[in-house]
Amino acid sequence: MRFFNFFKKPQKKVKKNFYQFPSLSPTELEREELFNLINNAPLDEYSKSLSHQARSLSIANPLINGYFQTLDSEIYGDNGITLDVSSSNKALNKKIEDAFYLWREKLPRSDLDFWDIESIALLYLKRDGECFLFVSESENGLEVQIIDNHAIAHNINDNNIFKGIKRDNNFQAISYFIYDKDEKIKEIPAKNIIHIYKSFQSNQSRGITALASIIAPANQKDKFKAAELKKARLQSEITGVMVKSGEEDGASIYNPSNDDEEEKEKIIKSSVEVGRLNYVGEDIKLQFTESHNATNMEFFINQTDREIAKSLGMSHSTLTGDLRDVNYSSIRHGGSEQRRHFRKLQNFIIRKLHNKIFEKWLLNELKRGLINSKEYEIILKSYTFKPQGWEYIDPLKEMNANAVALETGIKTLSEILRERGKELDTHIEELNKEAEIYEILKKMKGEENKQKAKQGKNQEEE
Repeated sequence: MRFFNFFKKPQKKVKKNFYQFPSLSPTELEREELFNLINNAPLDEYSKSLSHQARSLSIANPLINGYFQTLDSEIYGDNGITLDVSSSNKALNKKIEDAFYLWREKLPRSDLDFWDIESIALLYLKRDGECFLFVSESENGLEVQIIDNHAIAHNINDNNIFKGIKRDNNFQAISYFIYDKDEKIKEIPAKNIIHIYKSFQSNQSRGITALASIIAPANQKDKFKAAELKKARLQSEITGVMVKSGEEDGASIYNPSNDDEEEKEKIIKSSVEVGRLNYVGEDIKLQFTESHNATNMEFFINQTDREIAKSLGMSHSTLTGDLRDVNYSSIRHGGSEQRRHFRKLQNFIIRKLHNKIFEKWLLNELKRGLINSKEYEIILKSYTFKPQGWEYIDPLKEMNANAVALETGIKTLSEILRERGKELDTHIEELNKEAEIYEILKKMKGEENKQKAKQGKNQEEE
């Protein structure tokens, strides 16, 4: 006979967790550090502090300073990002391109030209994380001035104003609060401000420097190098010391007076000078810290430089100028990767800076009466900006590869030309001009050959 215990409480089923994430169940040693990652504050809270650190690092660190110079030359090249208007009206195309070029050379009410604006905007964007430009229409042409992002009133936070920017319910900017030269705050309408920054969050108001992830390792590397250099210099300057010998050794190297008063006046030297021997008492033991292995130091520096290069989207050889371990395959792979990064940055600057500036400039030209409404509509639909391209790493190999790709249909001529920073229509125009020149030279060469043949015939007859 079976007996059932109806009063026994049912046992709870034990839930098994098959997903044991190490970061959510850390050891005591790692607990605090990992849990701090959960409590992240908004990025806007750190933007100004990181910008100050990035500015200091970009001046003091030669590697980072060189990065910004290299970036400027790689993005803009010799001629910057140029305007190309390709409507069916060639006369209108040339008119607009020439007018815009003249405007770039001399901006109204500015000591800078547009090439300077481009360079400073790129520097602010990558170093500080954001760039502000003030744009205003005028009878003399569109006025453009660059604003230091620290002039934006970062400390104003009230109602719809956050970090100096007033926004509506749809998070669209309404106005900007800016400190003028007299440290007075002015409210500037958003239509007169171009704010360029890369967003990492949907509700982000201010930009974050591209150096954010490498400020600490770059600073640590500098401190490490400085400490090793100081240690090496100190050890090279210690030439010797004089120590009192024991009685069993006979005559002492240094025999101070036995007078107690003089013994009390002896001072142990704490500084070192080249070419000078200091006395050290017999009760003092000298012990020097061992220096780090030079191999380990070089490995640490190289590894840190590689991490910095990866974070900045640049190859290690380009960032450091170190080509010792580079061959064609590695430099081609690294060059291709960084050029994709550069092209993406070029396109970002064109969308956020050049297109907006040109459309405002074109509207100002319309209001000045220099173009009519029909021309305005035509140009808006047919303009592009051309960034610079890059030279081949190995011209013979890459040109042969492009020739094969063109024959097999893998690539088009337009695609190959765009890689070099050229457009197909511009390339065809240049070929036609050169063809005309070659034809003229061919005729001149033919006339010259005829003249020589005639002179030779006359000489034979004589």
